[in-house]
Amino acid sequence: MLSALEQKRVWDGMLAAEIRANYFADLCGRYQRKQRLMTWATLLFSSGALATLISDWLPHTLAWIRPVLATFTVALSLWSLTAKNERNSIDCSDLHFKWNMVGHAYEDLWDDMYSDTAPERLRALEERTAEYSRTGTSFPNKSKLMLKWQEHVVQHRTQAPVNP
Repeated sequence: MLSALEQKRVWDGMLAAEIRANYFADLCGRYQRKQRLMTWATLLFSSGALATLISDWLPHTLAWIRPVLATFTVALSLWSLTAKNERNSIDCSDLHFKWNMVGHAYEDLWDDMYSDTAPERLRALEERTAEYSRTGTSFPNKSKLMLKWQEHVVQHRTQAPVNP
């Protein structure tokens, strides 16, 4: 059986897991959009069609535009490779899944907090959350984004149920 303090830790852990799951899902989508944008921009600027269109419209005094576009394309390609948005998206997706699973485990513990094994299960969950928190340190701490999901989860979890 869990003490009152342990029950509070379960509740807080359940909320924190859901907040983090939503946060990493949001980050995943942001990295995917950023990668898509960089890919399309690279394709657009590297195509000869854009350079041809621009050179046809511009006078010969602005011939420097073509080498600038080529340089910009190379820079964009290099940034796309080094930013690792695709890898970050995959890692965020993995963390989203893990935090979701921890959240469900906290919910299960919440429903079974009077069992004899509850304290051990709580300690095991807290070890998992520490491990996932360590894994997530390689990502930026976007305070506004985290606050957005915190407000969403708290509002969702503390809302009175609607009777049909």
